Amino acid sequence: MKAKRLIFRLLLLIAVAACIEWFLYANKETQTGADVENVQTQQVAPTLAVKHSLEQDDLKLQLAVTNFSFSLENMGKENKHGEGHVHLYLDGKKVAKVFESTYVLKDIPSGKHEVMVELAHNNHESYGVSERFSVEVAP
Repeated sequence: MKAKRLIFRLLLLIAVAACIEWFLYANKETQTGADVENVQTQQVAPTLAVKHSLEQDDLKLQLAVTNFSFSLENMGKENKHGEGHVHLYLDGKKVAKVFESTYVLKDIPSGKHEVMVELAHNNHESYGVSERFSVEVAP
């Protein structure tokens, strides 16, 4: 009878140890997944610097970006951090999507205009990174 109790207690102890080991392993996997998610959300934000010049009624843009790559092929697809395109606005209206570091907006009407250049995700949502400036096209 003592032998049966001893075996039962031993099996119970092994079962409890196995449950604890499984719990610790499952918790470690969850923490690892959470750590990966935290690293992804802490990725370095992209930056944008815009140089511009007017040649008659054409606006020439030079876009310097860091932690960002232009992607025409993934536009409208799943977002990837640091990938996308640029939205170009003239007087508050989106006039172009830009997929490279240089761009020329041709035939701007004469007068003073507000320009905004904004980094956008693949799904067109803003990164919250933009530059605004004014230009004046002579009549």
